[in-house]
Amino acid sequence: MKQIPCLLFSLNKELFGIDVENVLRVINLEKLMKVPKAPDFIAGAISLEGNVIPVVDLAKKIALGETVIDKRTKVIILEVHHHEDVIDVGVLIDEVIDVITIQESKLLPPVLERMGFDTQTLDGMYKVEEDFYMILNATKVFEKELAVLI
Repeated sequence: MKQIPCLLFSLNKELFGIDVENVLRVINLEKLMKVPKAPDFIAGAISLEGNVIPVVDLAKKIALGETVIDKRTKVIILEVHHHEDVIDVGVLIDEVIDVITIQESKLLPPVLERMGFDTQTLDGMYKVEEDFYMILNATKVFEKELAVLI
């Protein structure tokens, strides 16, 4: 039975999780550089230890509206793998909730697709107490961008 360590977070009042394997770190959003002519889901870029990391408005990327940036906004720095390539990308979130270990066998299939939702970016839904978390798949979220890099 596979166990997946998961970072739980909130974004635009919705609950999400992402495999910790993809998470390099979580930082406070301090200074966001604007990137001219970037796709609209790119919020900007940050400088982290001498590297420029693109920052994605995850809410826009997955069609959940737009992230309202305030002093509590955090950035999850993700390492996304695609074949032999690896990209580092930041995603805006509202807050980190917890880190838990989930049982892969307890992941519920994302039933929302029957109602017209695009669930291609999800590995499934996971229930923690009374709340359901949408478990994102980092590679699927950035598949189109990764394909462009090749």
